[in-house]
Amino acid sequence: SSASSFDIPSFSLLSVQQGSSSTKENGLSHNSSHIKSSTSLQKLLHYSNDNETSSSSKSHLHSAMNKINEIDNNTSLQRDADESRILRELLFGMQGIETPRLLANDSNIDRCTRTLITRFLECGWLYEKIRKIINTPTSSLVAQAFIANLSSELREYHRLISVIEQQENIPGMVSLKKLHVWMCTPIQRLKCLAAIADSCHGKKGGQLLSILYMHSQHGDPLQQSILYPLLYNCTIPIRDMIVEWICNGIINDPYQEFFVSTDKMIGEEKLWYDKYTLRVPMVPTFLSMEQAKKIWITGKSINFLRVVCKDRTMLQINKTPASSQSLFQQQRSTEFQDMIISIYNETTRYLRSILDDKYQMMDHFKAIKRYLLLGQGDFIKYLMDLMENELNKPANQVFYHNLQSLMDAAIRVTNAQYESEDIIRRLDLRLMYVSPSELGWDVCCLDYKFDGPLRTIFTEENSLRYMRIFNHLWRVKRMEYTTCGVWKQLMKSSREFTAIPEISDMIHTCFTMSNEMTKFVQSVNYYIMFEVLECSWSDLLNKLMDAKDLEQILEAHDDSLLKILTRLHLDGHETSQELAKQLRCIFDLILNFGSIIQCLIQCVENEIKARKPYQQQQRHGTYTKNVEPDAEIRRFHTILKPQLKTIKSDLHIVKKAFRDAVLKFLQQLKFHPDITLRSLSFRLNFNEFYKVSYTSKSTA
Repeated sequence: SSASSFDIPSFSLLSVQQGSSSTKENGLSHNSSHIKSSTSLQKLLHYSNDNETSSSSKSHLHSAMNKINEIDNNTSLQRDADESRILRELLFGMQGIETPRLLANDSNIDRCTRTLITRFLECGWLYEKIRKIINTPTSSLVAQAFIANLSSELREYHRLISVIEQQENIPGMVSLKKLHVWMCTPIQRLKCLAAIADSCHGKKGGQLLSILYMHSQHGDPLQQSILYPLLYNCTIPIRDMIVEWICNGIINDPYQEFFVSTDKMIGEEKLWYDKYTLRVPMVPTFLSMEQAKKIWITGKSINFLRVVCKDRTMLQINKTPASSQSLFQQQRSTEFQDMIISIYNETTRYLRSILDDKYQMMDHFKAIKRYLLLGQGDFIKYLMDLMENELNKPANQVFYHNLQSLMDAAIRVTNAQYESEDIIRRLDLRLMYVSPSELGWDVCCLDYKFDGPLRTIFTEENSLRYMRIFNHLWRVKRMEYTTCGVWKQLMKSSREFTAIPEISDMIHTCFTMSNEMTKFVQSVNYYIMFEVLECSWSDLLNKLMDAKDLEQILEAHDDSLLKILTRLHLDGHETSQELAKQLRCIFDLILNFGSIIQCLIQCVENEIKARKPYQQQQRHGTYTKNVEPDAEIRRFHTILKPQLKTIKSDLHIVKKAFRDAVLKFLQQLKFHPDITLRSLSFRLNFNEFYKVSYTSKSTA
């Protein structure tokens, strides 16, 4: 909870104090050994007296004993002098200072001492390695905090060396063996610090914190005691950046260490998408990706409110920052998690209320469904009735102002008149690129205008997607309009057809094809309106109701559009392009069939007019020269029969091409990866009509 919880001495002096007490104990044992040696010599003298040895032997024995004592004293003094010199040199070497006079491979130094010297000099090498990393210039707040902690650790190490130097001035207080005992823990500490410093060298921000956190996940208490203070102090800059971002929407990151970056060149329209980016590699590993996204979204929401929505209301949120320790010890404390969730919920809730209440976001979603997705049936039907003559013209002869006036008339007559003024104002027409071979049907498109924060949700890219969807729906609606028109024309002319018995077979074929095409179009239209649009709309509504932030709203909207595009085979994939191409071919055949029916009806009407004088005279039994039976037969063979033959041939071609195209379309649907499109193939051919018809034909 505070820095004091980690204030344990880095290099403890307790071992030195314990070493002093052990020195006294060692001195006592050394004196006792001398006492034992003297006692042994006295026993030897007593043993000689008891055996009545000669006086000369006694003098030789006393002389030998004196020489032994003299040699022992000289050897002890020499050894103490060499060890003192080695200790003085070692204290320099342990601080990274070169000591050329201290050679671990000196033949005068025994193997055990050389091993100890090598171990002590390792401290100097580790010290120098850490010191070089500390002296490396860095442009990072987190790295500066890390270096400050390393410097503090080295200062503690210096204090230890200073205490040892003071003890070394007292004779008998410091020896190589005592130094070895005292330096066991400091050496391990230096090794740990050197490994950490080497791993973190050149890193900054969240990357450096991730490395420290990885090293802290260790069972060694010594390593944990080193890493926890480091983590505590190094997370403070990132903690401050997080608090400043989620509370004020400000990024105070001079060295690009924060995991949220900003691009000042991005304007208002792309603020939510491109201005603020989540840099995943800079997210510390002790933060989950969900937490990082909430932090990212919270700050973006604040800036979106200020810049795009022009709302500078100060939210009543608790701005008390969580402790630095709670960032990397979330298993023990939920302080940081609670702070993030509290500020996130309050900020996103306010943004959602602004979008719903001030900008009527849901009303615009519903308006798009009614008009761009053809949900307002009465308006669409009446609009097509009004525009039919205009849209049958070549595309280069269709003018915007004519269509706009017709659309305004459709709004005034249908239920669209009860829409709000804002929605009617946004509803518009657009004429797309004109190709010489296209009609007005192909270039006319309904449009819906957006501004302000709504442009973030309904972007230009999404508007183009809606345009593609509308064009497809408009084309299907046109096919439905055409097949219904053909059926009405056939039913209207059915009585007239009976007047010409020669075309009875042809009329039967026309009715059969009309029913077949109508069934196909209705099945496709049902699939689009209910299985695609209604299901996608229902899912979108549920997601919008559950969405807590703008990011979730955008994801739900994009997912819904992509799902619609995929199921309408408009997503641009190769399989979808083949389906769209085949469906367009089928629609072209339906339009050709409509043109053939118009020619047939026109031919029938002309024939009825031509036969009317003959039939009238036939009823009265009088004939003129122009309407004699022979003349009537010649007229039939020269005029009507060639026309009927041409129409019959065209009908046969269209019929075969239509069934071939539908069969190919069904085969493509059967192997589509989307299960909804595969189910469409069963709907279109639930009784295997096309398969049976081709089998019977091939058999015949």
